[in-house]
Parts: sequence; C-alpha cells; structure tokens
Amino acid sequence: MELKHDTSKQSNRFYLLDGEKEIGEITYSYISEKLIDINHTEINPNYRGQNLGQKLVDAIVNLAREHNLKAKASCPYVANVFDKTAQYDDIKG
Repeated sequence: MELKHDTSKQSNRFYLLDGEKEIGEITYSYISEKLIDINHTEINPNYRGQNLGQKLVDAIVNLAREHNLKAKASCPYVANVFDKTAQYDDIKG
C-alpha cells in the first residue's frame, strides 16, 4: 500500500494505491492561506475495514501540523473522526 499526495489547481488530495490501483482518497481545498476544508473521503468497498480512512485522515492532519494550518471538516466521515477524540483539537479551525 502506497500513500501519495497530489497538489494542483484542480486537486488537493492524498490517495492510496495498491499496486497501480487507486483504492482510496481524501480531498481538501484551501479556504484561506491558513485554513483548509477536508471535503471528501472515499475507500474502495473491497478495502474497507482496514483502517485506511484513518490513515488518510492522519496524512492530512500531519500536513496541517507541518504547515501550521487549521482544518475544518465538511466531509461527514472526517467530522465524525474529529468529534470522537481530542487528538485533533490543535488543528480544528
């Protein structure tokens, strides 16, 4: 399993590859210079139950921390993850 990060004018996302097959992604957009909105998470149904969604959340949280960003979650999955624990409170915007 390989984690990749793609940033372009059309797409800001982390995604997971199993060989050449894309099996999951989490996308975000910049609301301002220091605030991102995590707006979508999806895992291929054949790969669910392997904590891959959490792996994607952790990747974007690490990005936010490294770049001193705050994050809001319009994605219901990420909003639920953020609400379940205080470990992400430092980046919530």
